Amino acid sequence: MNPAVLVFAQVVAISIGVIAAACGIGVATYRSVRRIDNPRTAPSEDLQAQIAQLQQSVDSIAIEVERIAEAQRFMARLESERDARQALPLQS
Repeated sequence: MNPAVLVFAQVVAISIGVIAAACGIGVATYRSVRRIDNPRTAPSEDLQAQIAQLQQSVDSIAIEVERIAEAQRFMARLESERDARQALPLQS
């Protein structure tokens, strides 16, 4: 066989291999992106009820923490007023 024909055959084989590999990578990428983009199903009724209960619990904890903080601010203000009254010099 002619050496030029052998070189041409090798180039064609390598080109087909590269194109096939690129197509395989493209298909794999397309499938993974399509799998990621699938719409998610809604959570079940039980899970929705648990999430609602958790939200209520967090809200009630937040209210209690705010009450504690308000009580601490009130006590701190009383302490500072008491300290200010005691700091006044006594008049004879």
